[in-house]
Amino acid sequence: MFPGMEENEFDLVGELDRTLKALGLSRDGAVSELVVRGQDPLVPSTIRLGSAMGIALLSAAVGAAQIWESATGRPQRLGLDLGQAMHQLTPYLGGGNTLNGYGSNMGSVLGLGGGLAPALWDLYRTADDRWAIPIACYPSTRDAFLDMLGTAHTREHIGAAVARRISWELEEEAADRGVPLAIIRSREEFLAHPQGRAVLDEPLVAVERVGDAPPRPLPAGAQPLSGLRSLQFTHVFAGTAAGRVLAEQGADVLHVCEPNAFDHDLCWNETGVGLRSARLALDSGGDGRRAFEELLRTADVFMHNHRAGKMSRLGLSPEECAEISPGIIHVSVRAYGHSGPWRDRGGFDQHAQALTGVNWSERRDGRPQLPPGRMLNDYLAAYLVAAGVMSAVLRRAQEGGSYRVRVSLAGVSNWAYQLGTFTPEQVERLLPATPLAPAERLTRATPLGELSLVAPPVTLSETPPAWRGPLLVPRGSSQPRWLDDESS
Repeated sequence: MFPGMEENEFDLVGELDRTLKALGLSRDGAVSELVVRGQDPLVPSTIRLGSAMGIALLSAAVGAAQIWESATGRPQRLGLDLGQAMHQLTPYLGGGNTLNGYGSNMGSVLGLGGGLAPALWDLYRTADDRWAIPIACYPSTRDAFLDMLGTAHTREHIGAAVARRISWELEEEAADRGVPLAIIRSREEFLAHPQGRAVLDEPLVAVERVGDAPPRPLPAGAQPLSGLRSLQFTHVFAGTAAGRVLAEQGADVLHVCEPNAFDHDLCWNETGVGLRSARLALDSGGDGRRAFEELLRTADVFMHNHRAGKMSRLGLSPEECAEISPGIIHVSVRAYGHSGPWRDRGGFDQHAQALTGVNWSERRDGRPQLPPGRMLNDYLAAYLVAAGVMSAVLRRAQEGGSYRVRVSLAGVSNWAYQLGTFTPEQVERLLPATPLAPAERLTRATPLGELSLVAPPVTLSETPPAWRGPLLVPRGSSQPRWLDDESS
């Protein structure tokens, strides 16, 4: 037996089956063989990163296989290397997408002086010896953050300003100003926090019927989701990446952004693979809103990751969408949960880590850390969302109805933590001597140049990932029409 193996026993397939059962999915009849290679730790982390990503990836793959088997009667063989799964968890382990050999333009908000901007992923010590992580990754939030501190945009100035502030006061003022910032908590503090208790009360992926509608047949075509239409009102990572997962299995995914909405090339070039993208003004009551509602009426899925207040102002709650489009599957991704005092507070992947105790678990020499590759929750959430959508597609075909699917980054982070953690000593003892293998890649010509991207890591024997049209288009460059409508 490998030294330490007895302390590293983890039943990934058993945990996968428990996750599938909670989603309303099953391998039975749909998956004839499942082969998983590798085990954690794959990188120096106390969190089971590879296993968490593997379960999320396989949940979506099983959903696709189940739809395929229901439509054709043919099961699939699935395979996954957890080392390759790590490159799908985060693009910052050397597997990020490139265009014509270059990474995405970081701009002056994400990048500064040839490196990362100081208000992006840096940890700052407060006056009461806590740690704050601000992520002011938009021009508006960067300006609001610097105005709140009354300081310049350098690490030294920000560090000095944060060092004069009490942690909890800083966190609450940032929330009041719309600045995404979280104080890093221990696991015990998370469990005792009102938002922690709310997260614990929510399912990892909620799939709930919210209205009546006739059954809709399962998608029919060369892939499990051929003919499925997903309308994405999403930004940054998790929500848009969930559309990317649907597109890999044949869905027509149309991303909608408002005319003046800001987003980064980095985010779109990573998550917008397989999507088309149109600009529409949703709040004007004019042509843009009418075009959007026509798309919504003929969509199978509507997905967003905006705050609840904005969606209410736009009249796009699950119930309102179901009234416009009976049978719709309404998907909501939030930072901290769909209940509790922080339910409408904005935040990012790393803030969910901070709340749930992940960064404290990763600490070295008393200083909390981000996991290797910095990200944990965005792509986990994307694949779990996709699995939830596929569960709703199957239910809708059998019993009809409109559905909502809800996931939060904090819920995902808590789930990943609950898979079990290593001590730093265990990580050092169990970590393989050989580094993580490079990511397997695909290269395709696109209107933006030659795209090199991480290959989807799950192998499906009958329906390997395939896309309709270019893999990447400029954000906002598509007509607001479904592909089948364009070709008719």
